[in-house]
Amino acid sequence: MKEASQRIICKLVLIVLMAAGTAFPISRAAAQSPNPGKSATNSTSSAPQSQNSDLEAMRADLKKMHVILNQMQTNLAFVTNTNDPLKHQFELEVEMWQVLLNQMDRRIEEVGRREHNPAP
Repeated sequence: MKEASQRIICKLVLIVLMAAGTAFPISRAAAQSPNPGKSATNSTSSAPQSQNSDLEAMRADLKKMHVILNQMQTNLAFVTNTNDPLKHQFELEVEMWQVLLNQMDRRIEEVGRREHNPAP
């Protein structure tokens, strides 16, 4: 039972890491190269709207993830056996999620700053 839940958590972590690693470079590449099939006015007017909605969607997802992390921390506080290896594993997982979410916060803020202050 413990191993199955650990495998599920590991798979979820890998999915989140892959999604975070691929989402940001793709959005940056889309911002830097206009679509050759569209006219210049269409590509410049739709790209910021698309990026803005993507950024807002990422912010909303990250907010939900922070809520879930807080629930995990609350649940962990109710585990009374402090010498249990499973509790320590959960503590490590909560810490890992904190690091990951903090990194995602920084990346989203960086992308937001780039949108508001584009390079000349």
